[in-house]
Amino acid sequence: MQKKILLLAATELEIKPLKSFLEAREHVEVLIGGIGGISTAYALTRQLARQRYDLVLQAGIGGSFVHRYAPGAVVVIRSECFGDLGVVEAGGRKSVFDLQLADADAAPFTGGRLYNTHSRLMALTGLEPANGVTINEITTAADTIRHFKDSLGAEIESMEGAALHYVSLLENQPFLQVRAVSNYVGERDKAKWEMKAAIANLAEHTERLLTLFTS
Repeated sequence: MQKKILLLAATELEIKPLKSFLEAREHVEVLIGGIGGISTAYALTRQLARQRYDLVLQAGIGGSFVHRYAPGAVVVIRSECFGDLGVVEAGGRKSVFDLQLADADAAPFTGGRLYNTHSRLMALTGLEPANGVTINEITTAADTIRHFKDSLGAEIESMEGAALHYVSLLENQPFLQVRAVSNYVGERDKAKWEMKAAIANLAEHTERLLTLFTS
């Protein structure tokens, strides 16, 4: 039996180059979840209540905190966390786990992070695994960037990744998050962003993975 896959993206722009390819793949459904964690969580939960899938593949662009993942690079995200779930006080950030308002090891969290436990699926992508942080805004402040990078160990930033991990882990739904880097986090000069290359590279790898997982 052919595997059924849900391709999840925040915007149509991120998967626009795949339009013709997707039209010919009847076993791949597309869900545009919207920008941000709340809209993504709602859209995905609603969809999974209607239909179960062999794989949910989230494809999107994001920012990089490290030179190891330069603009244009494509990675698979192995763990996620919510970067803005907590408090900012006295010039520092504390999560709900730091504040002991939530248990860092209560499902679906492990040590305050959301790990993709489907190691075989991640290995099959052939992509380098990276750690993500999800925040409902584009990060520009230097102190916030340092916190995400040094305290949270984040390498890739997005606005929807943790929502995918959170919902999929609770629903026992196999999933993958693939991100193409469009810019370094904090870089406001759009001339230095590689949006076109990121979308093209994302499309290339997404098409390859959809072909692989539906064959």
